[in-house]
Amino acid sequence: MDSRLFSGALVTCLLAGCAPMTVHHDYDPDVDFSLYRSFSWMPVPTQDEEAKSILSGPFLEKRIKKAVVENLTSKGFEKTTRDPDLLIAYHINFKNKTDVGVRRHGCGYWGHRAVDVRRYKEGTLILDFVDPESRELVWRGWSVSPIHPDSSPQEEQENLYRAVTEILKRYPPYDNPEGGKL
Repeated sequence: MDSRLFSGALVTCLLAGCAPMTVHHDYDPDVDFSLYRSFSWMPVPTQDEEAKSILSGPFLEKRIKKAVVENLTSKGFEKTTRDPDLLIAYHINFKNKTDVGVRRHGCGYWGHRAVDVRRYKEGTLILDFVDPESRELVWRGWSVSPIHPDSSPQEEQENLYRAVTEILKRYPPYDNPEGGKL
C-alpha cells in the first residue's frame, strides 16, 4: 500500500473517532460480584489542569457519568444515593506521545528513506469500583486511546461513550467472555 494512502487512511480513521483503543481490566478474585446491584459516585478527585483544558472542561464529568450510568443501568444496575453496593470513581489523564516511522522508496538497500514523525496526545480513562464498607478497590477498567482536542461536543460524547462501553463490557468480570475467573 502506498504510504501516502496509508497515512491518509490513518488520519481519516483518527478524525472519524475510530482511533485504536486498548481496554483492560483487573479485579479482586476473592470478591463475589453478584452481591453488587446498585452504585453511586465517589467524590471526583482533582483532575490535572491539562485534562480539563484538553477536553470540554466543565462538561467532561457530565459526559463520563452519563455514559457510565447508561451502560450500568442497561445491565440492570441501579443508580442510588442511599446505601449503594458500589462506589465508582473515574480518573482521566493525558500524555504527549510520538510515533516515528521509516518509509522506503526505491529498491533494496540503496532506496531513499524518509522519516515520518507524528505527535499526538494519548488519553487514559480509568473507572474504579470500590466496596463502600471495606473502602477497597474491587474492580478497575481502563481505556487508552489517542485524543483529539478539536472534537465537537457530540464527537467527544460519542468517543467517551465508546470508551466507557468497551470498559464496562468487562464488568462484572464473571458474566462475559472478556472476564472470567482467574
